[in-house]
Amino acid sequence: MSILNNRLYLYEQHIDYVIGGDSLNLDNRPMNNRRIVAHKGVTNDIFLNVRDRDRKKQNVFAHTLRAYIVSPTTKKRLVSRILEHTSDIGVLKLTLSEGDLAGINPGLYKIYITMSEDEVQDRPVYSDQNNNVAFDIEIADQLGLTPIPTQTQNTFLQTGNTMIGDASNTFVTNALYGNLDRNFANAQHTMAIYPNTYTGQVTIQASCLTAVPDNDDASTDWFDVKNIDLSNTSSISHTNFNINCNWVRILSKPESGSIDKVLLRN
Repeated sequence: MSILNNRLYLYEQHIDYVIGGDSLNLDNRPMNNRRIVAHKGVTNDIFLNVRDRDRKKQNVFAHTLRAYIVSPTTKKRLVSRILEHTSDIGVLKLTLSEGDLAGINPGLYKIYITMSEDEVQDRPVYSDQNNNVAFDIEIADQLGLTPIPTQTQNTFLQTGNTMIGDASNTFVTNALYGNLDRNFANAQHTMAIYPNTYTGQVTIQASCLTAVPDNDDASTDWFDVKNIDLSNTSSISHTNFNINCNWVRILSKPESGSIDKVLLRN
């Protein structure tokens, strides 16, 4: 019986870029001989080597470099990202997150880099030694990822009680993931609320904290996104909202009835 080994590889994609000089003696040999590929559904790191016309890496720590991905047909900028300086002279990293590529159809696009010292004037960084700026990048969709599972919350913590002098009976859910790295450019959320002969107000709240926010109803870790008033209903209430956040929760102030559960898709 034969044993087949499947090999997996980790490697870095590098692009060479050229800073223009004063020399009139041009070397037009190509800097890059292969296409850069970025995959939808994952985070892609692309390293860029900034060189002069003698192929020497240049110190650009004092500069801000930006990458733009452009549609070759509409000329529209689809992605704009500041490059990250690495510890190596002349080497920068472009990170394309899953959300950056989510709204881009698979295909061939153009990428170009600009450099600025004062955040006002952008100057070109060349992709070859023939004064070309744009470079090809392929957006591939080999993974075909589906959306993450719907989040469910059916436990409500009572944080306000009129029996002990509070202004209202108040209940909050645990924090649900806002999925900032997955809900992409439109940051859309869909929520379904399952009431049980409920009368009162439901407030959708969000938080941008990295750590899990405090669960108290008066906590400043949370801010209001949307209020929903319900009156003696057991019908499912649904709503959409757009917010870039790390966490989402429901705050309920019932006059009667209860909320059985909440579903969140983002």
